[in-house]
Amino acid sequence: MAGWKDLPGGVVASTVYSDGALISRNATVTLPEVSNVTAEIRAGGTVEVPITGQVEAMEMTVTQNAADEGLGDLASPGSHSVEVRWVQDELSNDGTLRTVGYKAFVRAYSKTIPGVSVEVGSLSENECTLGVTRYQLFRDGAEILCIDQLNGIYKVNGTDYAASVWSLL
Repeated sequence: MAGWKDLPGGVVASTVYSDGALISRNATVTLPEVSNVTAEIRAGGTVEVPITGQVEAMEMTVTQNAADEGLGDLASPGSHSVEVRWVQDELSNDGTLRTVGYKAFVRAYSKTIPGVSVEVGSLSENECTLGVTRYQLFRDGAEILCIDQLNGIYKVNGTDYAASVWSLL
């Protein structure tokens, strides 16, 4: 069928690692949104255009149900290498359901030490917010993006858009 795109299904499972150690299973993770720094130009009014390779501050959150050592590791001062892995179902046009593996590698530092919510009869929910300086995303082993603010990398689908800037300096 022309124009078919496999349909993503539900996330089956996830894990979060900090500095190589497993800290959480089936946590809720929100990976960074990448927002370009823009400049205003005059062109029949005001137009905002992205500045090549420049991004606004990035952050991610990890929400888990336990106030444990894993949460303490993530909230501790200093830089952390965080890896998030998850598996998601995907439906093809012939009705075949397959699982797809994702990985995100993030260089991050703790922005908050989360408050711990406690309610009788409910799970505790603790959200740790991390500042991010490097974000790399893979789908089934193929790199989708790599944004590294400290090393001037802005790569999407294999093209490093910041490389053209660095080649001129």
